[in-house]
Amino acid sequence: MQFHKYKSRFQAGEILTEFIKNVNSALESHIKSNPNQYFCFAIPNGGVPVTEGFCTRFKLNYDILIVRKIKIPYNTEAGFGSVTTDGTILINEPLLSQLNLSEQTVNNSIGLTNKEIKERLKFYNKEIDLERFYLRYIKDRNIFILDDGLASGFTMLAAINMIRKYDAKKIFVAIPTAPLRSVSLVKSKIDELFCPNIRKVMWFAVADAYSNWYDVPESEVLEIINNSEYYCSKNDE
Repeated sequence: MQFHKYKSRFQAGEILTEFIKNVNSALESHIKSNPNQYFCFAIPNGGVPVTEGFCTRFKLNYDILIVRKIKIPYNTEAGFGSVTTDGTILINEPLLSQLNLSEQTVNNSIGLTNKEIKERLKFYNKEIDLERFYLRYIKDRNIFILDDGLASGFTMLAAINMIRKYDAKKIFVAIPTAPLRSVSLVKSKIDELFCPNIRKVMWFAVADAYSNWYDVPESEVLEIINNSEYYCSKNDE
């Protein structure tokens, strides 16, 4: 069956709710009957409009979960790991073993990444007691993590590791598109993964699933969360 491209990330989020209804109607029914038992996290920037569409349909609250790659000093477009909003670190050990980086260089790169995250938190006005915030919204709840797609899946694994620290009841991942290899990698780490467009391809690009692809600017993220009925601002703390 031919896949029709998403018109927008927001629409992709809406379609994800329909997909969940079709493949796990019991879960969809439970979400609608017990919205307070669920909470969502959007990985910015592209995951924010997806999550807004998703949460608008399901009437669920959400927050942003910043994940930044730990950059390789001599190739800053690439990374050997990720750091999440609360400082949780995930290292790509097989890759790191090939890079011949000193322990000091690794630590410096992690430090720079933590600094970037703090700057992002300030930008999004999220300078709060994160430990208490996450315990409040994650502990014993069913958590959805959303992005506009998976590539390698490493960013999502870092997000999953962070969520697991705060004793979520169940962890779900909902993404509009992903390659089969990444789905297999992530699926084994969570309770259930939802993806309407799984691609069995060697070369994969998230952009191929969208008819109007562009890099979401931070100005758009701010506009969405500032006008959202479901975004969890620091004032909710």
